[in-house]
Amino acid sequence: MTNKGLMTFLSLIRESNKSVRKAWNFNISGPQLHLLHLLETNGHVNMSDLSEHLGISQSAATALANRMIKGNYITRERSEEDRRVVNLKITDEGRQLLETFSASRDKALEKYISKLTPEERAEFVRLCQKMLE
Repeated sequence: MTNKGLMTFLSLIRESNKSVRKAWNFNISGPQLHLLHLLETNGHVNMSDLSEHLGISQSAATALANRMIKGNYITRERSEEDRRVVNLKITDEGRQLLETFSASRDKALEKYISKLTPEERAEFVRLCQKMLE
């Protein structure tokens, strides 16, 4: 990719992030949203896996979980198999926040995606998936 092509790609990411932030009227951080998405996708996650997945220390993962528990977005439960293991699970309030945010995000990004034909959208998704492999 040429330098100009790379800069165009980075500009698209920057502009789309700005649009999402503008539409984002939520008092929640990116890592908190990431945690909710992780829990919604996986059902539960333990503290060690959370810190590894987010690339943060165990203490930072604990602080993140504590903020989310205080907001009633997640719960902390001991594993039935190993009482030393603590699992985090998303609550109904956490799911609702994630759904509301997702709708807001999708609306903000639609201004960019709507400029593509259905075929271009499919190709865009395919290329994004390929880059993430």
